[in-house]
This record gives sequence, structure tokens and C-alpha cells, in this order.
Amino acid sequence: MKFIRNYNHEIYTVITLLLISLSAIFVIPDITQKLTLTYALVFLLHEWEENNYPGGFFDMMFGEIMNLKPVPSGDKLRGARMYVYILLITLTFIPYFFHTQIWLILPIVYLGLIEGFSHTMSIKIFKLNRKYTPGMITAVCQFSLSTFTLYYLIQGNLISLWQYAVGLLILIVGLFLMARFGMAANGIKFSQVPKMIRENFKRVRSK
Repeated sequence: MKFIRNYNHEIYTVITLLLISLSAIFVIPDITQKLTLTYALVFLLHEWEENNYPGGFFDMMFGEIMNLKPVPSGDKLRGARMYVYILLITLTFIPYFFHTQIWLILPIVYLGLIEGFSHTMSIKIFKLNRKYTPGMITAVCQFSLSTFTLYYLIQGNLISLWQYAVGLLILIVGLFLMARFGMAANGIKFSQVPKMIRENFKRVRSK
């Protein structure tokens, strides 16, 4: 478990690249699998942009948005990231292996839209003293991919209304569990998070 916690970023990278590479060699993917593999690659690049090149996303999230002091680092931060990767692997593997059910791609479609919105609008909402948030470039790519995918699904009338709703519900539950366990890894009660963000929002809006 300690190995997974310390090297979860690298493990996530290897798993994603294996899925893409083996698919390229052994599989003739259908449209659902092609879209899922594209998402897998874009999300992988996004995680590297957020955490490594240039990195600093969690420092911004915990420090500038949630106003935590001290900002979590080291083992605690790696522990929190592990749950992000578990969510991403789950949301990409399910539609890939159950590709006949194209609606299962909806959670990552919605997540791509959220990523694009949050990375760009957080600067204005929280009055961050920056023009770039770590991960913004790939977040815009995610937003563009999700916009295209959603248009494709709607235009082809491929998904029922209830499936759009269930897809959103799956993402909400996944994000809730990710946040709860991720915050717990940093010794933060999940119930405290909305209050932290709300208080910091008031603080920055009063500037």
C-alpha cells in the first residue's frame, strides 16, 4: 500500500499508457473506445501538467482557494492524489470494456466540461493573482473534447434522457467519494470543506 501511495502518479501513467498501447496493437476500437482512449490520453497529460510540468495545482487548491495553513505536502499530498487516479481509471476503463453501452462515457464527458470551466473561471471567481492555473491548457482540451462528444451523442440521438441523468449521478458520486477519501488522507473532515471554500470566497470577494 505504501508503494502505491508513493508512486501512484507513475502507476496511473503506466496503466493508462498500457491501455492505449495494447489497444493500438490488438484492438480495432469502435467509436466509444476511440473516444475513451482519447479521454484517457488527455486526462493523463492533464495530470502531468497539474502535478509536474509546471505542476503546483494542489498548492493552489489547498493554499489559495481553501486557504489551508500549512499546505499539505509529501505523503499526505500523494495519498490525496491516489484517489484522483482511482476515479480516472474507473471512469475510463468502464466505458472502454463495456463499449456497447455508449452512455457509460458520459461521466468523463461531464468531467471534461467541469475541468475546463473550473480551471478558467476559478481565476476570476477566487480573484487569483495569476493568469494561468496548473492544468489549464489540457483542461481546455478536455472541455473541447467533451463539447464535441456531447454534440456527437445529441446529434446522433444515441442516448436517452435518463442515461444523461444517470451519467451525471455517477460522476457526482465518484467526485464525492474521491473528495471525501482525499481530504481524509490529509486529516481534513469533508464536512469542513464547503465552509473553508465559502469563507475564502468571502475573503477574496471583499478585497
